[in-house]
Amino acid sequence: MSRLQIFFAALLVACSSAAPAIAQRGDDRSFAGFQVSRATAVDIARAHGVRDVLEVKARKGVWKVEGRDRDGRRVEVEVDGFTGAVVRVSHRD
Repeated sequence: MSRLQIFFAALLVACSSAAPAIAQRGDDRSFAGFQVSRATAVDIARAHGVRDVLEVKARKGVWKVEGRDRDGRRVEVEVDGFTGAVVRVSHRD
C-alpha cells in the first residue's frame, strides 16, 4: 500500500469510530444551532444559585433553567444558547 492509501484508510477508520459517540449526545443538544448543550446550561445555572432543577426549556436562543435555590425559593436562569452567557436571573418566592 502506498502512503496515500494508508492515510485515507486511517482517516476512514477515525471518522467512522467518532460517529457513534456523536450520536449518543443527541439528547444533550436538543436545539439545532445551539453551541451550548443542555447539560452545560444546567451547570451554568447551578453556578448562579440553582440547587434543584425543576425544568429546562429552550426558547428564542436561550436555555431557561427553572429550579429552587438553597432557601427553597424559585429561581429561573436564562443562558444564551450560543455563548453560554447568563442573560437573566430571576427569583420568585
